[in-house]
Formats: sequence, structure tokens, C-alpha cells
Amino acid sequence: MKKFSILLIINVLSANVLFSQDQEVVKALKKSDFYRGGSEGIEWNVKVQNIEQGQLKNNLVLSVEGSANDSHFYSLISFLEPKKFEGQKLLIRDNNMWFIKQGLTNPVPISSRQRLSGSAANADVAAANYSKDYTIESVENGTFNNANCWVLELKAKDNLITYPKVKYWISKKENFGLKAEFYGKSDKLIKTATFEYHNKIEYKSQKYDYLSKISISDMINKDDKTILSISSVSFPVFSSAKFQKDRLLD
Repeated sequence: MKKFSILLIINVLSANVLFSQDQEVVKALKKSDFYRGGSEGIEWNVKVQNIEQGQLKNNLVLSVEGSANDSHFYSLISFLEPKKFEGQKLLIRDNNMWFIKQGLTNPVPISSRQRLSGSAANADVAAANYSKDYTIESVENGTFNNANCWVLELKAKDNLITYPKVKYWISKKENFGLKAEFYGKSDKLIKTATFEYHNKIEYKSQKYDYLSKISISDMINKDDKTILSISSVSFPVFSSAKFQKDRLLD
């Protein structure tokens, strides 16, 4: 009986430790989303460098406005430069995406297949809301660039999410998302992304290091890469009307 009681105590303590660690990882995942733009209102500028076959194809400048919480993720991306792309917009509402440009009378929906390549796919990588759209399947200890990390395997909550599986490195110290691997339906690695945090921001009277750069590598076309450099971060309050589909025509 005494041996049974000791084993029972050990099992209870072990379960409490695991539960505590699970809660810590869930909180870290949510914090990592915040550092990458997951807040009620955010606005920033993004310089995009698209590299194809090892050569710089183009430079773009975008304005990104967004809003995120536990129930929704909205983002409006406006193309500012070069001149030929001016007026183009991309709207993301949770797992739906639409595109508009001069000459179109209605926004065009972007399919899941289209979202696996080109700028739409990079928007999905940049805007991924892991704590909302994925469940944690497993957690391991690991490192990335000498930082101790939790390495999470994430599974998409539904089939509308572009990447059904993500492997994600979160630093234990700051809760920064440092690296992500994005997998397709056949469990094939499609893209990898690394994240840097050199912007200094103030949010609700607290100062933070914040996302400054995302480097996205195409693992299918291995000479293709996209670099997103983020600046001019602010936290305005947006009405939900701003992210309605018909506003793309404004």
C-alpha cells in the first residue's frame, strides 16, 4: 500500500509538471504571435525583395494594416511601390483572401492552390496566426542560433488553412518565434522562414523588441527567396468595416 501511495504521488506530481509546461508553451505561442503582429490594431510598412533563381526580381513597398485576437485575424495589404503595382490590394480575413487591382470591378478570391506560390504564399507565411489556427501536437526541446527553444509541431485546425503542418521554434527566454517550417498535405516541406526582432516599439505603456525581418526560403525552387523588412510600426484602432471585402473597391 505504501509503495502504491508513493507511485500515486509521483504520477500526480509528474502530471502537474506536464500541465504547467503545457500552459507555459501555450502562453509562449500566443506571445510569439504578438511579436509578429498579432494585436487588436497594427500598421507597418514592408519592403519586399523577391529573389528568383538567385537573382533579384523586384523590390516592392507595401502598407500593412491588421487586427487580430482570439476570434479573428484581418489584414489589408496595399501596394505602394513600384508605380506599376500602385492600387493593388490584398485582403485577408481569417482563412480567406481576395485581390483587387485597377481594371477589376470586383475583388478576386485567391484559392488554396494559388496561395502556395507567389506573393500570396508569402502573405500567408507573414500573417500566420499560430495560436488561433493550429493545435499543438508535440513539443520538444531544441536550439536555434544558440537560443534554447521549444520546438512545436503544429497541426492546422481545418482544411482551409494553407499549410496543414508547421514546425515552429520559439525562444524560451523572450518567446520570439525564430524559425518555422511549412509543410504541404503530403507532408512535404514547402517553405522555411526565419524571423528577426530589431524594431523597438511601445505597446500599452510597455517597451518591446519587435519583428523587423522575415526571410522566406522556397524549398521547392531552392534558388527562390523573399525578404520582408518591416518598419514604421504603430498600433492604431481600426473599425471592423475597414476589413470588409467591398472596401477593396474604395
